[in-house]
Amino acid sequence: MDPITAYGLASAIITFVDFGTKVAMRVKELSEAGDIPELFRDIKTRLPLIIDIIKHTLSATTNLSPEAHGAYAEVVRQSFKQVGQLDEILKKVTISKGESLLSKTVKAGISVVEEGRVKRIALGLKDNVQLLTLLNVKAEEKERPAARRWPSEPLPSYSNAAGVFLLPFSRDERFIGRDIPLQSIASNFESQARVAVAGIGGLGRMIINLAGSLHLLIYWGSKSQVVIEYAYRFRERDPTAHILWVYGGNIARFYQGYKRIAQSLEIPEWDDPEESILELVSSWLSSTTKSYLLIVDNADNIEHWWPGKYKSGGSLDDPSKNLSKFLPDGSNSNSKVLITTRDNRVASRLAKASKPIILQPMSKEEAKLLFLSKFGDDVSEFDPPEVYRLLEELDHLPLAVSQAAAFIQENGVSIAEYNEALHGAEAEEFLDEELDDDRRDEDSVNSVFRTWKLSFSQIRQQKPRAADLLSLLAMLDRQSIPRSLLKMPEVTTSLTVLQSFSLVTTRAGSQSYQLHRLVQRFVQHALQRDHTRQEWQDAALACVSEDYPTVIGPAEWPICDALAPHVHVLTGYEYTTGEARLDLAHLLCWAADFDVDRGMYLQALKRAEGSLRIFQQLVPEDDERLASATWLYGRLCYYQAQSAADLDAAAEILRRSLSTSKYPSWNFAESAFELAHLYYDLCNEEACLEMGKASFECWENLEGLNSSRTLDNMHDYALELAMFGHEDEGIAKWREIIERCPASDASENTKIVFTYRSRAGIVEFQGDAAIAEVLYANLIALCQKLYAPEHVHVFDYRLSHAEQIMRQGRLDEATRLSEAILASCENTSEWRIRTSSFQTIAECYRLSASYNKEQTYRQKTLELHEKNLGRDHKETFDAEEALADCYLNSDRSFEAMELYQRVMAWRKIKLGDNHVDTIRAMECLGICYAYQGYDGKAEEAYLEALDQPSEADIRLVANLCFSLKAQAKWEALETWSRQVCERGDTAKSTVHSSLITSLEQQGKMQQALEVRARLLVLDPSDVDAPQGRRLAVIPPVRDKRRFGRMIHPRTWSA
Repeated sequence: MDPITAYGLASAIITFVDFGTKVAMRVKELSEAGDIPELFRDIKTRLPLIIDIIKHTLSATTNLSPEAHGAYAEVVRQSFKQVGQLDEILKKVTISKGESLLSKTVKAGISVVEEGRVKRIALGLKDNVQLLTLLNVKAEEKERPAARRWPSEPLPSYSNAAGVFLLPFSRDERFIGRDIPLQSIASNFESQARVAVAGIGGLGRMIINLAGSLHLLIYWGSKSQVVIEYAYRFRERDPTAHILWVYGGNIARFYQGYKRIAQSLEIPEWDDPEESILELVSSWLSSTTKSYLLIVDNADNIEHWWPGKYKSGGSLDDPSKNLSKFLPDGSNSNSKVLITTRDNRVASRLAKASKPIILQPMSKEEAKLLFLSKFGDDVSEFDPPEVYRLLEELDHLPLAVSQAAAFIQENGVSIAEYNEALHGAEAEEFLDEELDDDRRDEDSVNSVFRTWKLSFSQIRQQKPRAADLLSLLAMLDRQSIPRSLLKMPEVTTSLTVLQSFSLVTTRAGSQSYQLHRLVQRFVQHALQRDHTRQEWQDAALACVSEDYPTVIGPAEWPICDALAPHVHVLTGYEYTTGEARLDLAHLLCWAADFDVDRGMYLQALKRAEGSLRIFQQLVPEDDERLASATWLYGRLCYYQAQSAADLDAAAEILRRSLSTSKYPSWNFAESAFELAHLYYDLCNEEACLEMGKASFECWENLEGLNSSRTLDNMHDYALELAMFGHEDEGIAKWREIIERCPASDASENTKIVFTYRSRAGIVEFQGDAAIAEVLYANLIALCQKLYAPEHVHVFDYRLSHAEQIMRQGRLDEATRLSEAILASCENTSEWRIRTSSFQTIAECYRLSASYNKEQTYRQKTLELHEKNLGRDHKETFDAEEALADCYLNSDRSFEAMELYQRVMAWRKIKLGDNHVDTIRAMECLGICYAYQGYDGKAEEAYLEALDQPSEADIRLVANLCFSLKAQAKWEALETWSRQVCERGDTAKSTVHSSLITSLEQQGKMQQALEVRARLLVLDPSDVDAPQGRRLAVIPPVRDKRRFGRMIHPRTWSA
């Protein structure tokens, strides 16, 4: 050994002896004073012994072989660690003179809690004493001639003796799920000499593939614990077999394990310092006929087993050697080697290409039973939902579940408090704390985070690219990570490494990957600790931004769906650099656009607002990206408007986008399009038609006459014209669309959609509902193939189809179709689809005079409008008016009157006194008064509704005449009746009868006879009409065909 290496070991020995002596003296003093807990009594004798042995080793450090040096160094390291732990515990539990009763009680409680930990330390010290006894060879003994053994000397016979049992762990009497997994391990041994158990640290469920069949094996413990249970059962079946155990986590401990095996089995020349212990034991295990089970625990570091292939992992005396060469070759049919590892590559290679046993997490119920078993019978106070939430957070990992139960029990925290802490800054502290378990090796990590920390460190050392990839994955959503996102060097081999450690998994035949919840949390904490988390957040954001479609249509929806969970995660992070924030702004824009397609408007609004805020901070005012973000935000503010003030605010944002956009440009066209819809909702005909025309003309200038976007916007303009009463102009536009379609740049499917849709619009506004029904049926069939049955296009055409059937009087059929739409749209957030369905059903019941049923659907419609648009919205008041009509038709005029009063008051302010909708509300309110006998109030309402008598509606004047007649106001009745009669052909009008009555009551018999004679010529049947009180006529429902801002989405990419 070189002097520098020897000096390093000597320094470590001197440091340990000095520190250990101080701790041993303190234990002795406290013991003599009677102030030390009973659990330290065994420590009192063992600690001085190990200090003395290590002290005597100091003089021989320069003469140690490389193997012995590594073993000595490992023992010193372990002993130093154990003594440090003892010193820490002593400070917690030692009672000083004069302490209070409360303090003594607390320390007594702590000593009970720490008892298991002290027992483990005592056991570790005992093992170290035995190892040092084996290894402590004095320098003068090295110079003596070694005892000679002849090759013919027979090996010791064990045929009649009990087998050696070197398993250093006690049996877990609460081991659950005992039969199936252990029998399966035994089944594997029937066909192979080596069996490997692999999986991520802390798992407790086993999936084994045997002879092509899948067996699910459940046990509640770690890899090490299941093989411990197997070892005890192996011993019960064959007491004469040797049960041997070595720790495979590092070279020195592996050497120690083989040294102990050599001594215990008394293998010839085991005590010869010139012999290689590893070769000696390996040779004996390969040649003996004795039955044995060799357990190699925690063989995690692939560099220790094949150092030449996987960089330099710390070879032994010969760099060409590796630990894999010292395992038995399996030539003995009675030999069995059982290996545990976190690395699937180690498992497969050590098991000689045999398929390893892979561990998987436990089920929800299994994890619950494990958790509750840690508390004995005292589980009544636990709330099951809280328990399940905690187990879900812990991914049902047995080690994490046991850790949580121990922490809760020892620290007196509630499940809710522990669950909350897992999401906070203390999560690492909770999951990093060691769990006391005397069935695990002293060097085995017994905490979830520390277990993965070892794996992560190994990966960083062996393949830094793989560690980088894991860092990137941890910043994304942990499930369904598309392979296309991983744009890094050496991705394929890096994924192989991560999968071999079970840190990343994939489904068979899938091109996506996922991480365990706690693995992701561990990596994020590790990056935070290394101050590199922000860097990997930026990198993940750049990957998703680069992959996200910038133009979104049906062809891009699958991509957007796959990226949606990752967008959700990434948009929740904070970013500091300008480049990353611009990436975020772009991603928010694109994601918001896709949210609109999915009907997720609230989420889209939040994202659009965030995008706009970033662009306002980082780009100039004339930047088109700012105009685009402004348009998007204004559009979504409009979709979510719940009052007139909200609509005004949305209009202002859209006008700002329009004014800052270049012409012609995409932003200008789309801003004008949304403004046209908004002005339609406000019944502003002039502004609506102006913006609708500007939108399609902008696309025409931008992309040409036959562009798909031009034709799509022209369709909206045609619909706006028709809805405002310009049917001929609207029909002309639809015919122009049909003529242009063959030369359009749209796909063939889109051309068909445009053609059918335009023809449907033409025949619908020409009153041919039968032909419109057929066209909408064709659109439904086509769009179900192009999109999906639940897409908004399909729902739109199904609603139009049902409406045309209703217009033909097939009310039951239209009701059934609308109810089917309601059943189909349960999983969509597009509330307008449900609203339109309710309206169609209600209208069917109105036309069939089933007013009670109509009332049910009118109320549902009103509730949806109030919930989604608010009370102070035009559409909400339209729905309220429809409910009032239902009440009025069913003779519930008092209830109807209250609603009409609210509707009229709002419309006067928002729409004006002369608006057609305001006038209708006034007239209906007058009818309510008339039905209740308040003809004076009815007269006032009718007169207010009559803007210009010369243009008054005959029905409205007729209703006024009824009230005037009831009040015997003959002069006023004559005036109003005569004005209407003089307007032209008024045959069959009740106004003539009112005029005749007014004249007769005033004694103007000659005039009355003249009017009666004229009426006799025009309509003989109306001359002898009953003269009693007649009910007022309810004005017809305004023909409001469905024209919603979300009911006609884009069809560019059909």
